[in-house]
Amino acid sequence: MENLETTNESIEVLFGWYEEERILVNRKYQRKLVWILAEKQKFVDTILHLYPVPLFLLAEKESQTSSHYEIIDGMQRLEAIFSFLTGEYLIDNDKYSGYFDLSVMSGTKKLLDIGKISQKRPVLNAEVCRNFVRYRLPLSITKYEDSQVEEIFRRINSTGRQLSQQDLRQAGALGEFSNLVRKISCQIRRDSSDDVLNLSKMREISLSSYGLQYGIKLKDVFWVKQEIITADNMRLSRDEELVSYLLLYILLGKDIPPSANTLDVIYGLKDDKYLLINKLIQEIEKRSEKNIILQFMHVFDEVDKTLTLSNKTFSELLFNKRAHGKVRSFQVLFLAMYNLLASGKEIADYKQLIKKLDGIGKREFDRISDDIWKAEYRQSKIQAVQGIIQDCFVKSDSSDPAIDNWISKLENILSQSKIEQQLFDFKLGFFDIETNNQNYKCLSKVIKTLTAMVNEGKNKTGYVLVGIADNKSVADIFSKKYSQKTREFNGVYITGTDMEINLLYKSADEFFNKIKQAIEKEPVSENIVSAITRNMRLVNYYDKSVLVLKLGSVGSPVMYDNKYYERRGANLHELAIGEMSDLFERFRY
Repeated sequence: MENLETTNESIEVLFGWYEEERILVNRKYQRKLVWILAEKQKFVDTILHLYPVPLFLLAEKESQTSSHYEIIDGMQRLEAIFSFLTGEYLIDNDKYSGYFDLSVMSGTKKLLDIGKISQKRPVLNAEVCRNFVRYRLPLSITKYEDSQVEEIFRRINSTGRQLSQQDLRQAGALGEFSNLVRKISCQIRRDSSDDVLNLSKMREISLSSYGLQYGIKLKDVFWVKQEIITADNMRLSRDEELVSYLLLYILLGKDIPPSANTLDVIYGLKDDKYLLINKLIQEIEKRSEKNIILQFMHVFDEVDKTLTLSNKTFSELLFNKRAHGKVRSFQVLFLAMYNLLASGKEIADYKQLIKKLDGIGKREFDRISDDIWKAEYRQSKIQAVQGIIQDCFVKSDSSDPAIDNWISKLENILSQSKIEQQLFDFKLGFFDIETNNQNYKCLSKVIKTLTAMVNEGKNKTGYVLVGIADNKSVADIFSKKYSQKTREFNGVYITGTDMEINLLYKSADEFFNKIKQAIEKEPVSENIVSAITRNMRLVNYYDKSVLVLKLGSVGSPVMYDNKYYERRGANLHELAIGEMSDLFERFRY
């Protein structure tokens, strides 16, 4: 049993690991945070009563300086403990009532002293809190390879007693199809992130609900906002189930049955008599994961844009009333639009499209029952909707419209900026808002900032987004001066570069080329200039044009004007000679 160690560690010790960012979550097989407040309180109450709790299973990952621990089983429970310790919620029952006393543990006392957290009241009895942090959690720590860890995770969850059916399908399923479902679902929810991240970051990419304020507001998620999937069903991963059905149609064609049984077969929970998995893998390899995601998200963005322009929810537009659970009717509309867009067409008249969709659900597929929801019925409805809306589409001049559609891509970048703040920056533009004069010194700072971002280490990518205000006061000044509305998303305000282009340039092309020429004069190496200019994009976000500047790591530290910089908060710090060894250490392995 060399690969397995069973031990006990106090909650105080584990909180230290948590604060040191040594507890990791692998999103390839771990769920998002889904426990509601009552579930967290019940588990913490179990510990407060000093009752035994189930084993926590971790996989140890060695690094140069210390060990990190990837959670195999127990993520929801660990996060419930740590969020209680940092004062997210109180315990209130016959025996105890109050928030954790931050002064009784050195880790929380330190956070309190620096103002990172604050003491909420009423406060629990200090001795009760001391007993809580002394409580020793049972740990089983493995040193298995990644593939073995994935199999362990699947086996632990194989009973499905605590997982929804879709969570059970996805649990430990790391094939091409499950990865596609996961990546697309994350893009739609706007919770994209690296595959492995610290447990402390999970809050930023989890859905707020039932009194728990996480990074993504559940009411703003497309599926809930459009009244297609309820908030409760989002917790059961019904959004990923819907994405699975859409992908199966796209990849395997109209004859694939849209049933739970089909999904169970695809995910390996039932016998694959017709070798569907092999066909699916071949199709993904033929089309490539990247192109499938681009095409899917292009269709999704067009559906989203149409609904936004209609000023109605999906249910209101299609059924002329508020309604829930319109999953099947969404499949019909999405796949009808997919067939038209995939045939090389684009939407020519959004107003006419909205008019044709108005009430179409009630006329064409109201009350679709389980008995009639078969492949043949779904296809007949897709063809019917295609016939109704096809006059709103024309042949596209673009060979690949998906590449230029950045609505979901930009929103995912903005969401990710909340997790990795050091790797993202926002600028209103390259001009002085008071004088309307060009300001290329701002551009120089942007390039210097990008070099500082990639000096964070290997595999890091920095973004500077131009045409975005990172706070409301700046956005309000912009709106008032230029009589332009901004579009808020996730705490930032998209102003666009359009006003700058209109004031200082003949066209968007001239603006783009002038910025590119200015970058070429910056004091960085030719390969850095090439990397930045090659990845420059002037993208459309609804009615706003945003300039995206991106620089990925080149495998070694990057200089700006023969000096090395790194970001410290919102500031750039020039590294002294004594700090160079630490910089180069980041790129050694």
